[in-house]
Amino acid sequence: MNIAEKLSSLVKFRTVSSFRPEEEDEKPFAALIEALPGLYPGAHAALERILVGPRGIVYRWQGKNPSLKPAIFCAHFDVVPASESDPWDEPPFSGTIRDGFVWGRGTQDIKVQIACILEAAETLLSAGFVPERTLYFAFGGDEEVGGRRGAGAISKWFSGQNVHASWVIDEGSPVGQGLVGFVHKPIALIGIAEKGYADIVIEVPGQGGHASMPPRNTALGALSHAIARIEDKPFPARITKTTDEFLAALAPHAVSPYKQIFSLRHLLTPVILKAFSATPSTNAMVRTTCAATMAQASPKENVLPNLAQAVINVRIMPGTTVAQVIDRFNALIAPYGAKAYAKFPEHTVEPSTESSTSSEGWNSIVAAISEAFPDAIPAPFLFTAGTDTKHYRGITDDIYRFQPLVQTQADLAAVHNVNEKVSVENLERCVRFYRALMNQQ
Repeated sequence: MNIAEKLSSLVKFRTVSSFRPEEEDEKPFAALIEALPGLYPGAHAALERILVGPRGIVYRWQGKNPSLKPAIFCAHFDVVPASESDPWDEPPFSGTIRDGFVWGRGTQDIKVQIACILEAAETLLSAGFVPERTLYFAFGGDEEVGGRRGAGAISKWFSGQNVHASWVIDEGSPVGQGLVGFVHKPIALIGIAEKGYADIVIEVPGQGGHASMPPRNTALGALSHAIARIEDKPFPARITKTTDEFLAALAPHAVSPYKQIFSLRHLLTPVILKAFSATPSTNAMVRTTCAATMAQASPKENVLPNLAQAVINVRIMPGTTVAQVIDRFNALIAPYGAKAYAKFPEHTVEPSTESSTSSEGWNSIVAAISEAFPDAIPAPFLFTAGTDTKHYRGITDDIYRFQPLVQTQADLAAVHNVNEKVSVENLERCVRFYRALMNQQ
């Protein structure tokens, strides 16, 4: 089987995870794990495989030099739901191979990386390669719902084995093609930091009763003012170490006047922050973002609510904490009788630290990019979504988030959406990247 056929096989397993485990069908998860030895017989013959609970898979590729810290390659095999009734050009769990693409849920997020990591190992093993350092592959099965049963359990297993890695690589941003107008070359966006996460409830108590005799200010009205206040007072924009290094990497390749502005970024910080604040994608790189996503009040049209609530989804910049976000909200909304608190305290995630851009891990990733994507500019990046890497912070020196696929804005729009697909050419480059990365270790 070729790499496209192997990914197609993985897509066919409906490994849809849920925050309510009782709602999941465990059979596809178990079947995927059982299928891997047949898809990658060489890797399974040579590498030690450890199953960590029902949702964790670890492969250990023993290195020749035990004095070297290991490296960990991560991915996840669960996916978000996909409905057959949605307008997919090919059924979401068909794994159809057509027109040079593999179609289906998980082709981008991120069964593709499991398929390519194991394929790279398979090809290196067939050539007799043995790494200098020990390599681990760590695959979790519940990243889309927090990762506790997968990566969380694997991290505990690593701790129990006294494993402390030199670096970890997991999913992240791609080799972006045409994602920014000021650089014409593709940009390999290597996430050296990740934003924190919190769902914050904004709550206002009210006086229930008949809507024909309302008070001057209803709970829902006060809640609306509170939300507007939060939106009107965004977090201050600032340039972190990550964004500063991002601009430094792009400066030599940017068109004018961005080349000059980025080169003088320390003098022109206000100009850069104003420009980045103008669009959602770049605004997310320079400030903690707040998005009102849910609201509820009265159960009926003519009934005044006793309580009005909304949820603000917050993605938190490095250097800011969840507690600081809540304190800021409470200071802003107190005049409206509102209060803020974490909806799911156990699911809040503090921002990560910012990893090194001079470490052996960084240098290895950049070298592998130059081999698989020779036209791409490697650039440090702030990853604004969430990954399983939050579980590995205590067992490694540096964490990098990168998806070795060339992606346009149209490609990225298919993630968690209809018509998720990946080109066979992209798959081959992805394998080339991982093979180059492993070959250096």
